[in-house]
Amino acid sequence: MTTDTVWLSCGVLRAEMEALHQRGLIKGKLLFLDSMLHMDPPALEATLTRLLEKDADTPRCLVLAYGDCCSRMLDLVRRFRVGRVNAINCAQLLLGRDRYRQLMHQEAFLVLPEWAGRWEEIMQHELGLTRTVAHDLMRETRSVLVYLDTGLAPVPAQEMAAFSAYSGLPWQVEVVNLEIMLSQLLAAQNEAQTNPLVEVNFP
Repeated sequence: MTTDTVWLSCGVLRAEMEALHQRGLIKGKLLFLDSMLHMDPPALEATLTRLLEKDADTPRCLVLAYGDCCSRMLDLVRRFRVGRVNAINCAQLLLGRDRYRQLMHQEAFLVLPEWAGRWEEIMQHELGLTRTVAHDLMRETRSVLVYLDTGLAPVPAQEMAAFSAYSGLPWQVEVVNLEIMLSQLLAAQNEAQTNPLVEVNFP
């Protein structure tokens, strides 16, 4: 049943998932993992495995709102018979495949709302990039920072301007709605309902 669905999502999509839930467009239980696990794929895989193994014999419809964020993501989907959105990452989930490809062709560096306020933590502490190194590296591989504005919060102009100065790239806003994401979530839910899994609880 739809109300029994568990949505296990990267925290980078918390605001978007909660908005869809509050609007009644997705129903069930929302669970989130820290988006920083994306920076450590083995740790993400271990965390997902631990959660999916818990009470694995109890029927439950579960959907993963994750892209290809660890090397064995598809193995986890098959092993635990869960649904998963058909997207390689969260940016593609929001934009859709065609627009995502267009922006990649333009060498855009995509910034999701949750990460916009954490760019300094990511660049300096997680990746260890000084301003000089980040400036050189980003300009070699990317042409523009693109903030994905889902309309759930004001555009963080100050943070994006600081990221722009740090990276040496201009920035712009791409307005997106949640319709593409919603359609992917519902398709994944339909998949999961044919292979019900477990109730997942954080320890």
